Amino acid sequence: MGMHCVCVCRVSDSKKKRLEKKEKKGKVKPSKSKSSSVNGSTNDVNGLAVEVEEELGLNDRSTTGVLTSHPQSRDIHFESFTLLFHGHELLQDSKLELNYGRRYGLLGPNGCGKSTLLKALGAREVDIPEHIDIYFLDREIAASDMTALEAVMSVDAERTKLEKEAEYLMNKEGPEVEARMEDIYERLDALESDMAEVRAASILHGLGFDKEMQAKKTRDFSGGWRMRISLARALFVEPTFLILDEPTNHLDLEACVWLEDTLKKWKRILLLVSHSQDFLNGVCTNIIHMHQKKLNYYSGMFVDVRSRCEKGGCGGDANFSLSSARRINRVLHLLKKLLLERLASDS
Repeated sequence: MGMHCVCVCRVSDSKKKRLEKKEKKGKVKPSKSKSSSVNGSTNDVNGLAVEVEEELGLNDRSTTGVLTSHPQSRDIHFESFTLLFHGHELLQDSKLELNYGRRYGLLGPNGCGKSTLLKALGAREVDIPEHIDIYFLDREIAASDMTALEAVMSVDAERTKLEKEAEYLMNKEGPEVEARMEDIYERLDALESDMAEVRAASILHGLGFDKEMQAKKTRDFSGGWRMRISLARALFVEPTFLILDEPTNHLDLEACVWLEDTLKKWKRILLLVSHSQDFLNGVCTNIIHMHQKKLNYYSGMFVDVRSRCEKGGCGGDANFSLSSARRINRVLHLLKKLLLERLASDS
């Protein structure tokens, strides 16, 4: 029988209370804006606005759910999952099921709340077990004097958290605990090994950074390139639960192909939104369709799921052309093959 834990979270209220306590103690510090380049100034302002919104609890999201997966499990299961935004119900009494080792593509019409759902999960607005570390890629890396390579490898907080969790689990027993311990040691080895710098450099190279760019200070990059650094750091850390919202937006075709080839090997939980049908086809093992305030789950490739949607099986969009998608996929498949051959020859 699964463990049930009721979670009702209204993040804005809780964050306001924490902020009030800080004010009483005189510990609230004024927000510091990031230094910006000409090209990155707009992104810096947006990032600062997000930070202020999160600190003051101004997001107007309300998320509730009942945890049904085992507290020690690496899977994330919620029943009666409900999501509201500005009082508007985006999801009502739905199921949220994210299994370890699966890569999920989130689909739905514009305005249905896909990005709001990602933000709610990234902010832990439901009681996701603490041992499941989450990396939600929602902003670029801070502009600083660290080089791109140093920024990717700056993982002291993640390393400390993993070490503390390993210490906590030492006296625990059971298959779930053993699986978690194995994963923790694997990740610690990857972060601390002599090859860590080589791995970080390889990730940056795949995202378009040559050696000279890797040694460049992050404050000298535009917002788009700093977003690539943030993505590289997420891939380097290898979190248990990685959330990506349109990860290909700042990438050229060659970097998109490299990222697709990397993510399709992701061994943990991946949840992403992407406008690229071919990218979803290449990466995802499962599709989640956000429709009529419910989350509907399908296994298989994106095109197969959309085929079912076209036939009325999941409320598909009428303007989607399956034959056009297949033609586009064939062309992109050939381009990817050529680019992967080129990347292999360069390495």
